Amino acid sequence: MATVPLGRYLWERIHQCGVNDIFGVPGDFNLTLLDHIYDVKGLNWTGNTNELNAAYAADGYARVRNGAGCVVTTHGVGELSALNAIAGSMTEQVKIISVVGQTSRAMQKNKMMIHHSIGFQPDHQIFSKASKDFRCAAAELQTEEGVAEEIDRVLRECFLQSKPVYIFFPIDLVDKPVSAKALEKPLDLVNHGDEKSIEEAAKAVIEALSSSKNPSIFVDCLVQRHQAVDEVRQLVDKLAIPIYSSNMSKGIIDETHPNYVGLYNGLPSGPGVQAAIQNSDLMLVVGSLPSDTNSGGFTRKMAPEKMVAIDTEAVSVRGQKSFSNVPIKAVLRKLVEQIPLDGMPKVEKPKLPERPVEDDIDSKMITQSWVWHRLAEFLQPQDVVFGETGTAAFGIPDTTFPPGITWHTQTYYGSIGWAAPAAFGSEIALADLAASKARARGRTILITGDGSLMLTVQEVGNMVKQKTSPVLFVINNAGYTIERVIHGAKQSYNDIVPFNYRHMLPFFNMPEAEAKQNFHRAETKAALEEILKRESVQKPRTVQVVEIVMDAMDVPWRLSTQIATRGPEAVKEMQEAGFKVREMGKTEGFWN
Repeated sequence: MATVPLGRYLWERIHQCGVNDIFGVPGDFNLTLLDHIYDVKGLNWTGNTNELNAAYAADGYARVRNGAGCVVTTHGVGELSALNAIAGSMTEQVKIISVVGQTSRAMQKNKMMIHHSIGFQPDHQIFSKASKDFRCAAAELQTEEGVAEEIDRVLRECFLQSKPVYIFFPIDLVDKPVSAKALEKPLDLVNHGDEKSIEEAAKAVIEALSSSKNPSIFVDCLVQRHQAVDEVRQLVDKLAIPIYSSNMSKGIIDETHPNYVGLYNGLPSGPGVQAAIQNSDLMLVVGSLPSDTNSGGFTRKMAPEKMVAIDTEAVSVRGQKSFSNVPIKAVLRKLVEQIPLDGMPKVEKPKLPERPVEDDIDSKMITQSWVWHRLAEFLQPQDVVFGETGTAAFGIPDTTFPPGITWHTQTYYGSIGWAAPAAFGSEIALADLAASKARARGRTILITGDGSLMLTVQEVGNMVKQKTSPVLFVINNAGYTIERVIHGAKQSYNDIVPFNYRHMLPFFNMPEAEAKQNFHRAETKAALEEILKRESVQKPRTVQVVEIVMDAMDVPWRLSTQIATRGPEAVKEMQEAGFKVREMGKTEGFWN
């Protein structure tokens, strides 16, 4: 019987799951495990500057690959460093395979005071206990029996639940021989659900739609996490009813689609959007993630009796019927198959009022009200856009995407610093996809802030080292502006260490002459206009850094609107600090 070392078995299986690149940081308890990566054809090691960045990069990679990302750390210090990023992936339902190289089983049994351990009788499993609530499954390999099957089980759970999993790998098991026969049959990674329940759920949804007079469909971001984008696009084409999306689901539905209305985010919605969707007598809500930052501070109102909800594993109809074990992808596919071409209500797309003219339109300086609309002209089909938690995540919703844009943000978990390493992961994923001809090679566009970039700026060095070519827009607004608008606008805790971004690329070993060409700084609208037309930014061949200088007290209107929902005291504090705040319209949810 042919055998392979267990370490190689692990990497072969992970590669079969669609992962071509392994992120992580080497440590003395994972080194021999890492050796086996090089035995797997088509699998690459992509090291990172630290474990937190590695896990963020794996998250970005997973999102862009529309599959899983993998990060490797070492016992204790490494796995704990990555844990914050894993928690974010858990929250936002991103598939991550976290492989931890552990001390040997004998060391664990004898509670040896090996380095990276805690105390005089160290429990080496204390670290795996710490991550228990941030994973959906774990393989804690402690015996020599059934270890390959345990790896298979956990990998499958990662895909079925679309959440992180852990594989804890003692160093003494790396070269244990196991049967290679199982590798001949790829794992079934599809959540099939219960066919009868899927059929019944689809029937109930169709009945609700056909009996309505003015239905609409709201598409949210969990559609993307559960690989149901193609199905939901087919569904909206077939239904031909008004379409809405959320801040986190921008781009899933083409914003130039004839039935696309706009982003519905409660009070911080565009002119007329909230009134339009609330006129619907039925809202088909698909893949909802109703966090505060994705619902306008919980001001997005959807009455259960008017709602049909297709969630990741369940369907509910008008708060009366419910169906479980019905995966979102399977339900959407069934709806596309069974919705009749005739018999569905014909609904005219609502007409929205024009966007109001901003009072700072004549300003020569770069403003929040101007920059996001200007970036819309810069974007190209196939671009992948990453928006950091902060002003970018609240500004990009005003950027009308051309067809073929993919948008990623982490505004539910909201760990600042996520976006830069995630953009690095995106670049690695896009190179893979282009090489396999799975998709055209678009640009990775990162939009981050000076405060957020400080946390994970080291990964820009990896972008240079790996010869990637993202465009990095850095909003320099002199500190934590998103925190200033919440509270303490003038307090020193919202100030940061100022960076001289001109030196960033040469610091990370890009040749001086090349770095000079690839750094761009804009303090005025005219300067940014000129930069955005440069060929090096339009068609980047290496890392591009575009520093955008903005006022510390200027924020996107959607952000100040959401803060205003907290009440008069919040409005007063913003106004006293110098932020632009006007009275909200009660029906439109927009500034009067």
